[in-house]
Order: sequence, then C-alpha cells, then structure tokens
Amino acid sequence: MHEKFVMIAYLLFFIPLIFIVNFFFDIITFEKIQGLPVFFPLIFCSIGLFFASKAYRIQKSALTLSVIIANLVLFLFPFIYMIGGTLLFGP
Repeated sequence: MHEKFVMIAYLLFFIPLIFIVNFFFDIITFEKIQGLPVFFPLIFCSIGLFFASKAYRIQKSALTLSVIIANLVLFLFPFIYMIGGTLLFGP
C-alpha cells in the first residue's frame, strides 16, 4: 500500500512538471490552454500531497519525505511565478 501511494504521489508530481516544462520551452504548442499549465500544480500537487502524507504515516522513509517536499515545492510554484513576474515586470 505504501508503494502505491508513493507512486501515485510521484505521478501527480511529474504530470504538471511536464506541462510546465512544455509551457516554458514550447515543445508542443497548446494554443487553447495557454497559461493553464502554470496552475495545474494547484490541483495535482494538492492531491499528491494527500497521498504522500498517507504514505508517510504508513512508513516514514526518505522516499516519502522527498515526494512530500517535491509536491510542496511544485504546489508553491504558481504563487512564486506570479509574485516574481509582478516584481520583475511590474503590474
């Protein structure tokens, strides 16, 4: 059960990460969802944090702690991106 929760949490981390990398480097053009990949971590990583915390309660290991930190950092990315853009480029 622990391994399934960790795998789901990592999957929910990598899906928005792939969309963000695609957003910045424009590997595949998605014209209809232009800015939406920046906000995907709010949904996906919150669910990933739930599964990672469940896995951490079952078994405390470095793997579960790393997935919690990874999901938390990616969850905070939209806020950092918007605040940083406002500070650098103005309102």
